[in-house]
Amino acid sequence: MRVLVATSPWPTHYFVVQPLAAAFRAAGHEVLVVAQPSMADLVTRSGLPMAAVGSDIDLVEIRRKTLSQELKARQKPEDPARADDGGEVFDTWQRAALANLDPVMELARAWKPDLVLADTMCPPGLVAAQELGVPGIRHLWGWDFFGSAGSEKILAALPGFYDPYRTYGLDVQGDPALRTVDPCPPSLQPPASPARLQVRYVPYNGAGRAPGRELRRRDESTPRVCLTWGRSITRIMGERAFLLPRVIRALDGLDIEIVVAADAASREQLGELPGNVRVLDSPPLHLVLGDCDAIVHQGGSGTVFNAIRAGLGQLAISHMADQDNISAALAESGAGIHLQGEQADEQAIRAAVIRLLEDPEIRTAADRLRAEMLSQPTPAHVAAELAELATASTHH
Repeated sequence: MRVLVATSPWPTHYFVVQPLAAAFRAAGHEVLVVAQPSMADLVTRSGLPMAAVGSDIDLVEIRRKTLSQELKARQKPEDPARADDGGEVFDTWQRAALANLDPVMELARAWKPDLVLADTMCPPGLVAAQELGVPGIRHLWGWDFFGSAGSEKILAALPGFYDPYRTYGLDVQGDPALRTVDPCPPSLQPPASPARLQVRYVPYNGAGRAPGRELRRRDESTPRVCLTWGRSITRIMGERAFLLPRVIRALDGLDIEIVVAADAASREQLGELPGNVRVLDSPPLHLVLGDCDAIVHQGGSGTVFNAIRAGLGQLAISHMADQDNISAALAESGAGIHLQGEQADEQAIRAAVIRLLEDPEIRTAADRLRAEMLSQPTPAHVAAELAELATASTHH
């Protein structure tokens, strides 16, 4: 069977999809990833072949353009103007996500996949699946309404959602995805529709070298806290959204070890550090978290999932709506604390981290959430189920 994996140019979205794509390949299926040229190195280093098509679209730049509207809708959710702002934001993102629609369609027609797996920000994959008459499968990367009860009504209300299908003469009703694969623990998501398939989250954080001696604890009795901060939020909002220096100041004087997982550019912004802080250069995050007791981060879904898998209490400091959603769900589960960026002064951060380390209820909730994640079907199981679905569709 041939599986076409269509991914957006947001690296962390691909990281969440990669384990299922790799499971298809491990089961003997032919897998091809289609993405814009800028993704070539990241995809091929993940061990999967890639077809680079179209031109490079800078999604960070797109998000900068919609930032003011997003923040207005986020800060005033009761404002009636929010619906108009939301429609404009959706329209901008729809145009960006469909910029390479034609080359993806050409590739799909030539390669003739039996199934298409597309992340939520790569709708060309689902358009191609509809035209070819093969199962189109959406893959979520965080909190989302897709594949939830009532999601079809939401899709029908989105202006222009079906336009790309009509461009190719396709009359699509309801959800164009036959199934929606979800790596998020069900308790954090809206209630599922029958079309949602849960998959166990398997950490993949890009190619990288495992930390060695530099990760050893200096004192086994001293708690260890990991600090990490996604690159994209700073690129979108500027330095005001880079809070790691504030977090380090907030925790100064506590009897803890601090491990900072950061890239070289972020390291330069941290300045002089206390003696209990160690910085690791871009390590695969899941290889760091196994020996930590808590984590502070920016509320990105991938980081949240990695920390759930490690069973850690989390402090999520969010700045944008998608971070708010997953961070709020995490806090409601009891396994973490959520602060919006504007609330996160040094006193609030310090109090939150102390609570993460001392409150047994947070530890219990984190253990429960980890167990829920581990109880979901493996990528291998889901790949087999989707392969059966594809086989059945060819017999009709």
